[in-house]
Amino acid sequence: MKTIAVIFGGKSVEHDISVITAMQAMARFPKGYQMLPIYITSQGNFVVADNLNDAKIYLNFAKNVKNCRNVSIDFENHGVFVWKKNKIKKRIKVDCALLCNHGHGGEDGALQGMLELAGIAYTSSTLSSSAMTMDKSLTKIMLGNFHIKTLPYVQFDRCEYHQNKLKILQTIKKKLAFPCIIKPANLGSSVGISICECEAKLDKQIEDAFAFDERILVERYLSDAEEYSCACVKINDKILPSKVNKVKKSKIYTFEEKYIKEREIGKCEISKELNEQIKKLAVKAYKALRCDGVVRIDFLLDKKKKTLFVNEINSIPGSLSFNMFDSSFEDLLSVLIEEGIEKNGKTKNVIYQFSSSAIEKYISLSCKKGLKAK
Repeated sequence: MKTIAVIFGGKSVEHDISVITAMQAMARFPKGYQMLPIYITSQGNFVVADNLNDAKIYLNFAKNVKNCRNVSIDFENHGVFVWKKNKIKKRIKVDCALLCNHGHGGEDGALQGMLELAGIAYTSSTLSSSAMTMDKSLTKIMLGNFHIKTLPYVQFDRCEYHQNKLKILQTIKKKLAFPCIIKPANLGSSVGISICECEAKLDKQIEDAFAFDERILVERYLSDAEEYSCACVKINDKILPSKVNKVKKSKIYTFEEKYIKEREIGKCEISKELNEQIKKLAVKAYKALRCDGVVRIDFLLDKKKKTLFVNEINSIPGSLSFNMFDSSFEDLLSVLIEEGIEKNGKTKNVIYQFSSSAIEKYISLSCKKGLKAK
């Protein structure tokens, strides 16, 4: 039986949402697999325990967790070590990791890179794709290369802003006007996002956003826009779009609206033409950013100009977007696991070693020059 590590949590402002995604996935876990929950604490520790699939323990983890043990990656044997009292108590081979992590350290390619070094299959996009989709400015650049429209924007990091503040503020005023929307470049779940209504508040709101990220994105705000979402999943190298959802929201789709309140999804009473346009654009964006696994693409429709923009790419969407597909959550998880294993198998045929005489020549040359070859 294949062992599937369900990895969740992490040092991220989206930590709690990751826990919810994992709870939903573990409750609907497909039969035929051995489930291994691995929780990354808010401090960054990897642990296993007897009751990680009980949502109540995360209200006070230190008090409620049972038989908590540290975990580390077994890079040689493609699995994990389970530790107790500074001794390795168990080695577990992992056939695939189901990634339920959102935000920093999980959705940005960091976790994917570690798993790739260990030769462990995983269910999300690759390191490079995850890094691109996590960074909103890189996403815009890549989508622009494929002639996929995104909203006009100005980007800058903390150092650039403090060195050229007046110039950047003037650029925002001239290029975007007001209101505009301010976003940390590498966050999701609408954390740190605000709408700036006038020039007088711009500097303060930018500084507030820097509390969440070193790079900021300021976009043109569409006051009369409709928001749609469409997820995609890859099966046998074919990209399949989900149904299109219309999202009812306030000025911006807030953290509370996404996760705390009962999510209100419209019946999507849109034209067949727009529905097909969104699906085709979702597939095109998925392909352009070289995504894998399940990815949700969010769109904004400018109602006045009838123009469709890609707003955001979520490489590990909340709840893995299971409610957007007609198939069951169990079937979606099975697809993600088997596709992840197949993708990992393909990398085994890639040549990573190359024999050369470079070291021998370096030693010889060092000796000739009277240098010590260390």
